Amino acid sequence: MIDLNATFFVQLVNFVLILILLNVILIGPIRRVLKKRAELVASQMEGIESFASSASSKLKDYESALDAARVAATAGRMAMKAEGQAQEKELLEAAGAAAVATVQAAKAEIASQSATAKKALEAKVSGLASKAVARVLAA
Repeated sequence: MIDLNATFFVQLVNFVLILILLNVILIGPIRRVLKKRAELVASQMEGIESFASSASSKLKDYESALDAARVAATAGRMAMKAEGQAQEKELLEAAGAAAVATVQAAKAEIASQSATAKKALEAKVSGLASKAVARVLAA
């Protein structure tokens, strides 16, 4: 059985003093260091989360700007293509008109040369016919 004598109370006081002393010297500073560390980790996590959300929003903004640039580039390309086709049509119409005018001028030139040659030949026909008849009869 346990005897409750003076040594028990001395040991109890000794235990309480050592517990208080250890709390002040060892456990208190460790708790403060752990608390500071927890606060540091929490602040770093907040920084990481804000950075991640900022990066996500910047990426979304970049993608939307890129999509807008693609749409604008496509619209510009289509406008330039339509303008090019209109210019091509105008050039082809002008070239066609010039070709028609050239063909008509050539036909008119050929017709006038043909008429001139026909008149020249008609004037010489009687002389040539009489020479041909004279040769035929002479032979």
